[in-house]
Amino acid sequence: MQPRVVSFASINVDEVYSMPRIVRPGETLTSTRRQQNAGGKGANASVAAARAGAPVHVVGKIGSDGLWVRDIIEHAGANVSLVGVLDDTATGRAIIQVDANGENAIFLFPGANHRLTETDAHRAFAQFVKGDWLLLTNETTAVAEAITQAHEIGIQVLWNPAPMHDDFLLTNRVVGLVDVLVVNESELLRLAQQISGCDSSDDYEVLARQVMKELGCSVVVATLGSSGCIGLVRRPTSNAHSIPIVGSSTDISIVSGSGGDDTDDIDDIRVISMSCSPIRIDQVIDTTAAGDTWVGYFVAELARAQGESPESIGARAALTPAMVGRAMTIATYASGISVTRMGAVPSIPMREEVEAFIRTKRHE
Repeated sequence: MQPRVVSFASINVDEVYSMPRIVRPGETLTSTRRQQNAGGKGANASVAAARAGAPVHVVGKIGSDGLWVRDIIEHAGANVSLVGVLDDTATGRAIIQVDANGENAIFLFPGANHRLTETDAHRAFAQFVKGDWLLLTNETTAVAEAITQAHEIGIQVLWNPAPMHDDFLLTNRVVGLVDVLVVNESELLRLAQQISGCDSSDDYEVLARQVMKELGCSVVVATLGSSGCIGLVRRPTSNAHSIPIVGSSTDISIVSGSGGDDTDDIDDIRVISMSCSPIRIDQVIDTTAAGDTWVGYFVAELARAQGESPESIGARAALTPAMVGRAMTIATYASGISVTRMGAVPSIPMREEVEAFIRTKRHE
């Protein structure tokens, strides 16, 4: 049976403003377009995982002004029975500027997202079992408490620490509790700074290995925008079922034991974005949900792979490089499609779209 995904999720109303460029301090510019969409990093990733085919259950809180957002998440295929509605708090808001090149700048009003508690996590996780997945970001309260409770139950934890808070690791003891860590370049640098006080290296693989060692994760993935992504996988101690990697041989490479004597049980995976991207740079419209789409598809593919390889479910360090590599590749395709569309949730592709592009790519 395929593991379920429980998403401890931020849920927002996104106000998206198209701008000729990002507004500078002290400057006033006129927007050329305004859209209001469903969003929030947790909601976006939940929708992506659901559209990728995973059984997704969303834990979150909204105000009465966000009922329509909950309906959109449900319509995408996620279970929203664990989303609470508060009468005294507004739904979270994101004010998003998108420039002519598709780049964005965002500020947040947390609203009901900051009313999630340790008790909410306890009540929700009681419905899940060892081997299910917890997906969460840093946009809600009770993040460390949710990670701790999930680990105690045996729920696998995928953490995307975005937005990255200063000194999070110093004030929240999550070391050894996270199975899979997904970060972008800036988040990786800030984590390395918190761990060692040094973020001067421009070698992302070195930084990822350092973070992996200190946090005790089985998998660390760093998404590098147009440069693709790198993944580090701690090699399983038992023989798990090997799943072929989707994509051409130019999309992905796996190097075993490339980190030196103390990390020779770690495989290095590289997915080249340019070779598997469905778009040209001039087709980029909005990157708002690119990272969330990547994360949602990634966790869905891990769960799918474990459904095909039950011996890997719930076992520490049992995700094989082939499982992780396939998930990284499909997530990169999905994310690439999302940036060709405006908005957060509206930009996330259906699995059929992603598979259709992969078939096209194979025949090139």
